[in-house]
Amino acid sequence: MDGAANDLRMLRYVAQITRRLARMLSRTRYQMLVYFLEMTAVEADSLAAEQDRRREAGNLPRN
Repeated sequence: MDGAANDLRMLRYVAQITRRLARMLSRTRYQMLVYFLEMTAVEADSLAAEQDRRREAGNLPRN
């Protein structure tokens, strides 16, 4: 597995874990932390999707 595919898996994993943590904290008083976690998950998903599109197009830069 190349580094780009590994990065995509890690970004999606980060998104999944932060969403779970946000769900757990949503019933508490830490609403700003929940918001931050949700935005982190959205950004990780967005970055993974962008890298996936670049890889499909053959334009992903090598590290």
